[in-house]
Amino acid sequence: MSEVTRGKRYTSAEKAEILTFVDQHNAENKGRGGAAAASRKFKVSQLTISNWLRDTGGKGATSKIKNADISSVLKKLGEVHKKMAKVEDELTALRKEYASLKGQL
Repeated sequence: MSEVTRGKRYTSAEKAEILTFVDQHNAENKGRGGAAAASRKFKVSQLTISNWLRDTGGKGATSKIKNADISSVLKKLGEVHKKMAKVEDELTALRKEYASLKGQL
């Protein structure tokens, strides 16, 4: 018997990044082509993106935000992402130090 494999699972952050890209692309291109561009850029099927859009209420991650506010939200999203990456790096270093100290016992 062959083993059943499942596709890649995406985190909420990955979905938000992709849907934000879709919204930004659509805002710049008269509401068209965002899902196709995101599919090419992030290597995610258009069907998957379509399902995520449907699950978020239709227009994407920023559907409740006015177009004028999109750039400020994207800027804040980038800042938060940088902070998260820094904290994850610090956590990795602490885990290594912990393992080293534990190994000395």
